Amino acid sequence: MRIIDKLSPKKLKELYWNRKMSSPEIAGIYNRTPEYIRYLLRKYDIKIRTKLEAKRLFYNINISKKELGGLYLKKKMSSPEIARKFKCSPGLIRNRLKEYKIAIRTNKEALLLSNNPKYPRHNFSGNIEEKAYLIGFRLGDLYARQARSRTITVSMSSSKKAQHKLFKNLFLKYGHIWKGWTKAPDGTREITMCCYLNNTFSFLVEKKDLIKSWILKNKKYFAAFLAGYADAEGSFCLCKGNGVFSLRSQDKNILHQIRAKLIRLGILLRPAQLARKEGTKDIKGTISNKDIWGMWVHRKDALLKLIELISPYLRHADKEKSMKIVKNNVLKRNKMYNNQQDRKYYKLYLEEGIKI
Repeated sequence: MRIIDKLSPKKLKELYWNRKMSSPEIAGIYNRTPEYIRYLLRKYDIKIRTKLEAKRLFYNINISKKELGGLYLKKKMSSPEIARKFKCSPGLIRNRLKEYKIAIRTNKEALLLSNNPKYPRHNFSGNIEEKAYLIGFRLGDLYARQARSRTITVSMSSSKKAQHKLFKNLFLKYGHIWKGWTKAPDGTREITMCCYLNNTFSFLVEKKDLIKSWILKNKKYFAAFLAGYADAEGSFCLCKGNGVFSLRSQDKNILHQIRAKLIRLGILLRPAQLARKEGTKDIKGTISNKDIWGMWVHRKDALLKLIELISPYLRHADKEKSMKIVKNNVLKRNKMYNNQQDRKYYKLYLEEGIKI
């Protein structure tokens, strides 16, 4: 009796469906060709597997609907990632998703998950004072945008080493920093720095000529904000032997809000004045696309109060040095003139409704 005669319909069904053996595997046992085994399957009216079912067995993919749903929906794994796990093709996984009626992601949802950063990124610390400082610095001298669905970039250009160091100190702990050279309008070389952050820094994307109410309501948050804004747009200097603090910016409304808050804190200064008109050039040759407004603090008592307010939050090394020079200048002048206050703008303060 030939070996093949021993392969009864019952035995063939047992091997093919219960034990999940393939036609070539059964043919190897009985020394026959796979084509002959498939002929017997048809002869005995035994259902032949579909291509998908055959692929599952070939790749040994025994994944249940619950397991696949957990990987795809809960762990947010992609079809290629699941396919690598089970050593099969992504198409096979997508077919299984369809078979189990698991909703396949849209292109937008898939893009969100596929945007894996090359370098590690870390979430924002959550410190509110740091947040206020960063918002102030961003509104002053920082460009921020939503570059991709899960990527926020912050960048700036400067020729000053202290500015480069400040940028690193602010963002290097959160993401990768890229550096490159650019040429300024006056011909000098500037370093452009860009940092790639995650979406916990989404609060930096918006740029409006406005200070948020939560910053204005809290003295510490306002101080941190003003320090960040000053590190970007402010300066401490000596003018004709007297210490001065100045802010120059296109953000007229922000300057107005800063002045109003400072006056409530007892730091007296005049309203913002037009410092440079739209279309004019600065000393570097940069043409302003808007009017630039300036605001100055001259009074000795106001300078000391301002320094006390923002010095805990100021981070720009050069401006910290200049601040100390201005503070020493004020203390020296106070000693010389027995703490008598400046009266240069006394009449103007009164006219502008400031009580001295």
